[in-house]
Amino acid sequence: MQWLVYILSFLIPPFGFITFWAFSWKPEEELKCIAKGSLVASFIGVVVWLILTAVGITLGFLGMGMGLIT
Repeated sequence: MQWLVYILSFLIPPFGFITFWAFSWKPEEELKCIAKGSLVASFIGVVVWLILTAVGITLGFLGMGMGLIT
């Protein structure tokens, strides 16, 4: 189940932030570990999304995104 939470947190960052918020207050150490991992996965997902967006905008601006420059 942990890996599913991490993957969903990476692909859908709000899911990871909500999971962190929900699990970080639980007394069990395993849930706190899942909460921290989902927060890290969410931040990595946001950073990757920002990089891909920046590259896409840059390539689109230069004409490479539309196949104009090969």
